[in-house]
Order: sequence, then structure tokens, then C-alpha cells
Amino acid sequence: MGVVQTMNAMRSQYGADMVYLVLRPSGTTVADLRHPSVLTYEDLLAQKLVLRDHILEVQTLADVVKSKNNNIIPDDLEAVKALLAQEPRAEPFIDETRGVALLHVRSDTGASAAIIRETINAIKEDVASLEDKNPGVTVTLTGFNAVDKATFELIISDFMKITLYSFLFMLAFLFLYYRGNGRSVWQALSVIVFALVWTLGLTGYLGITITVVSMVAAAMIMALGISYGIHAVHRYKELREKHARTQALSLMQQELLLAFTGSSFTTSAGFLALLFGVLPAMKNLGIILALGIIITLIVSVFVTPTLLYITDGGRKQ
Repeated sequence: MGVVQTMNAMRSQYGADMVYLVLRPSGTTVADLRHPSVLTYEDLLAQKLVLRDHILEVQTLADVVKSKNNNIIPDDLEAVKALLAQEPRAEPFIDETRGVALLHVRSDTGASAAIIRETINAIKEDVASLEDKNPGVTVTLTGFNAVDKATFELIISDFMKITLYSFLFMLAFLFLYYRGNGRSVWQALSVIVFALVWTLGLTGYLGITITVVSMVAAAMIMALGISYGIHAVHRYKELREKHARTQALSLMQQELLLAFTGSSFTTSAGFLALLFGVLPAMKNLGIILALGIIITLIVSVFVTPTLLYITDGGRKQ
């Protein structure tokens, strides 16, 4: 908890909703970022940024210079140096080497991932729109929100890969297990496909927040649910060797209802234990996983048997 408290203290001191634009010389055109051309560029960029939604204020070194010179940026570097001599307000905006400058962008994102993404994209668009006015500096975004956005996008990318790989690995195993019988493969997969879609829909309907932590639920539901599908398909085939399909379906549902109910409820109870934790993200994960397992039970007992019955091309009752 000490690490979290430290992070919150930093956010409080430096501003959780602050985005910083870091300016550095990109070549030999400008060496000193106090140069009037750089200040003019900062001023133009600030004027565009403040027109954006969720951006409250932009502070730059150009503001300090203009405040000391009747709201005018001098045309001469030496004049700028004279204005900034012994000026403490300039320190937050430029380093001692004069090779790194900062623009302070104060925003109001409310910690919303969507608004953070919109705000950062808007900043990038404004920087790109002034490329013809750029005096020869590179502009880099940083700050808590920028780091959060980059981290979230990386995790989303990993989540998509993990989910895809999980599905492909299971698909490959099923093809081997059923010896290339495509019908049996998709019959077994139907359990996790329906379970994932319904779980996602119910999660949205109930207003449960999808977080970085709860994203792993998809892979876990697939890993746990596929065994339900395999067992249902395997048992139905065994019963069909001795019974007509209607009777085989009835017997299978009776057996699966008892076995799967006990299995799914004990598994869900284990996941619901996460509700006793402290982190809201872990609580949401527990709820999503419990819902997913219960939905998997419903699908494997009622939906998959129906699909098996409909697609059964063998002898009828």
C-alpha cells in the first residue's frame, strides 16, 4: 500500500491530469530553446490547445516572456535572455542547459480512459497541424495520463494476443482430439463461444467495469469452459451408440445437469471469494468469472445439447 500512497502523493503534487510536452532541438537549427522562433511556436501551440475540450490551461515559457514585455515576444534572442535573467518563473519551463523545454497542459479528464485517449489524440493532432511552423524541435508527450494511456494500450494488445492464442491452442487440440472431425470441434467450441458472448453482454448490462485486471477473464472462461464442451460431446456420442437421439439427449442432460451444476457452483464460489478483497478490480474479476462459469453451465446443459440434436445426422427416434 505504501507504493500506491506514494503514487497518489505524486499525482497530488504534480497533477494527475497534467500532460507535459517536452521540446528538444531536432538538429542544428535551434540550440537554445529560448529562441524567439521556439517561443512563437509554443505560443501558437498553446492557443490551439486551449480551444480543445477537456484542456483547461496551457502554460509555457512564452507566457513568462510576454508577461514581462507587454504581451509581445521579442525578435532577438538576447532580448529574451535579458527578460528572463533572474526570473524564477522560467525554471519550470526550461532546464539549465536551455536544451529542454516544457509546456504544461492542465486537463480535466476525470480519470476516464476514453477522455484521456481523446485529449492526448487532440494534442497530437494540434502538434501535427503546426508542423510547418516548427522551428526545428521534437515534441514528446509525457505525464501521468500519457503513461497510463500507453500502458493501457500495451495491456490491451497483450490481452488480444493472449485470448487469440488461447483460442487457437484449444482449436488445435480439439482437431487432434477429434481426429479432424470438424463437426465435433465446433460443437465443443460452441460452449465457450456462447459463454463468452453472453458473459460480455451481461457484464455490460449490469454496468460492471471492464478493467485491465478483469480482461484475463476471457482466457480463464475459455480454459475452464472447454472441458464442459468436450465432456458434453463425448457423452452424447457414447449414448447415441445405444439409444435414439431423443433418448440420448434426455439421458445426457440428466447426467450433465448434476455433474456440471456441482462443478460450476463450487468453481463460482471460489471466484466470488475475490469479493472479500480490497481492490475493486479484483472484485469485478470475481463477479465476471462467476457469471461466466454459471453461463457456461447453462450453455453446456441446454444450448450445446440442442445443437448436438439438430446436427445429429444418425438414426432418428
